[in-house]
Amino acid sequence: MRNYELVCIFDPQVGEAKFDELVARYDAHLKANGAEVVNTDRWGLRQLAYNSASLKKRRQGYYVLYQFRAEPGIVRPLEHDLRLDEGVLRYLVVTVEGEFLRVPQLAPESIIHEGSRSRDRGPGGDRGGRGERGGDRFHGRGRGDRDDRERGGAREEPSADAGADAGADAGAGADGTER
Repeated sequence: MRNYELVCIFDPQVGEAKFDELVARYDAHLKANGAEVVNTDRWGLRQLAYNSASLKKRRQGYYVLYQFRAEPGIVRPLEHDLRLDEGVLRYLVVTVEGEFLRVPQLAPESIIHEGSRSRDRGPGGDRGGRGERGGDRFHGRGRGDRDDRERGGAREEPSADAGADAGADAGAGADGTER
């Protein structure tokens, strides 16, 4: 037997009574298929990190963690049932190496949000300052210091010596040998 953790996010629109029924249904489903449920931890209604069409545009979900021991063959039918259940927004089944970790109690979500707001990130935000973004952008030279080639203006004509060299190279092959 292997150790597994299953985290389910249930749709908050099902209501509190239906939520209890869903938790009990998957607990019974695991036991009926030969799993030994070690712990069922209800994390409660929590804010989702994002919302999408696959999450039915929900902003919250009921989180539940199941820790259980089972044979590997139980996982595929369990995932199939979870995928088909309209009350399940998301789920994740992972194999646990070693013993299960037990978190005594999750911090209330209000404390998590207050803590992130109170942290002082300084004037540059969490990425730090980006320095002065003003006139020193061209490293001490202004736009007027560009030469004519950068502005698309008049260009220097090739010298007479350059033309003579080009004619001399015309008889040479690609490898520089005389033809």
